[in-house]
Amino acid sequence: MSGCPYLGGMTNPQDPQLRELLTPDRSVLLVVDVQNDFCHLDGVFGRAGVDLGMIHAAVDRILWLVEATRRARVPVVWIKTHHDRWTNSPMWLTREMRNTGKGEICATGSWGAEFFRAEPAPDERVVVKHRYSGFFGTSLCVVLGALARPTLVACGVTSNVCVETTVRDAFMRDYHVVLAEDCAGAPRKEEHEGAVYNVRTYFGRVLGSEAIAACWSATA
Repeated sequence: MSGCPYLGGMTNPQDPQLRELLTPDRSVLLVVDVQNDFCHLDGVFGRAGVDLGMIHAAVDRILWLVEATRRARVPVVWIKTHHDRWTNSPMWLTREMRNTGKGEICATGSWGAEFFRAEPAPDERVVVKHRYSGFFGTSLCVVLGALARPTLVACGVTSNVCVETTVRDAFMRDYHVVLAEDCAGAPRKEEHEGAVYNVRTYFGRVLGSEAIAACWSATA
């Protein structure tokens, strides 16, 4: 595939500024919270009856994009959630998902906190977070500062919570952000679409995974 195919309703990949920013030597892929408790049928979301259809479809595309990212030699940073008594404040414990009766979400050291259908390569960084944002209280700023790349491509689970919150914080730190729209998932379509609207309107750009990979392969 050559060039960057246009995907209707999303950012135009032919935009010259975007093409300049979205090159392999200027980009980083952030993969957010692809973990058993959010994605697996036996995880906390699954056991609580959450519809995982969109999330599973997103994971399929994430795995494809990760391989395309590695071929383009773009760094991949994996972000995962851990929760335990050392990080759960009284306020945090009042959140609605804590009242599912299905146990702690992504408890530190648990199967639920392990990656779902994904495995970081030995040379890829894993950043552990304890709140929605991948930046809050983590080493992500240091990791990205060392990479010194201005463009972050974001994907993962869920579109409207941890992915969107991480995108917002990236924007506030002056990164150019691209949301890989088909590589993000939420329990409900309207939640996903709301996050896509917010990112496209206020915080960054929105592209499909094939358009992103095509931009990288065209300039790699």
